Amino acid sequence: MEEWLSIVIRQLVLYSLPVLVSLTLVTLLEARFGKTEVPHPFYAICWRGTWVPLLAGLFFHRGVIVALPNYLQFGVKNAGIRFLTHLILFGAGLLLFSWSLSHMPPAGLPPLHHWWAKVLMFFNLCMAVLHLLPLPLFVVGECLQKITGMAFLDGQRWKGSYVWLPVAALAASPLLDMILGAYIVFPVYEAVSSYAVRLAQ
Repeated sequence: MEEWLSIVIRQLVLYSLPVLVSLTLVTLLEARFGKTEVPHPFYAICWRGTWVPLLAGLFFHRGVIVALPNYLQFGVKNAGIRFLTHLILFGAGLLLFSWSLSHMPPAGLPPLHHWWAKVLMFFNLCMAVLHLLPLPLFVVGECLQKITGMAFLDGQRWKGSYVWLPVAALAASPLLDMILGAYIVFPVYEAVSSYAVRLAQ
C-alpha cells in the first residue's frame, strides 16, 4: 500500500503542472478561435472530466494518461481546435525535452523541469491520439455525429457534464493501453524521444 501510494504521489507531482498548463491553453485557444468566452480563469480544470480520468489512470498505474479540458462547445470545429492545440503542445514538449537533455547536470538526478518537459510531450501525445475515439468532444466522434446523426455521439444528449464518463471508464481500464497505447502512443513516443536525444547532441 505504501509503495502504491508513493508511486501515485510521484506521478501526481510529475503530471500536475504539465496537465494544468496544457488544459488551460487548450481552453483559451478554443475560446479565441471558436469566438466564445471563458466563464472564469479556472474553467478549463473545474469539472470532473479533468480529474476523474486523470486520477483513474494514475491510481490504476495506466500507461496512457488522459484528462479532459472543460469544453466550451460541441462540434467538429471546436474538437479540431482542441486536437491541434494538443499537437502544438506535443511539439513544444519535444523541443523543451531536447533542450533539457542538452543542459543536464554533470551528476545526480535530472532536475524537475526535465521531467515536466517529458510529461508535457507525452501527455499531449496521449490527448491528441484520444481524438481517434468515436465519442463526443473528439474529432472522430464529432465527425461521425455530423455525418451519421447518431444520437449516441450527440454530446447534448449526454446533458453536457456527463460526456466524460466513458473516458473515465476507459482511463481506469487497460483498453487505452492495449489499443491506442500499444499501436500509436508508445511507438510514437519512443521514436520522438530518440529524435529528441539526437537533437540534443
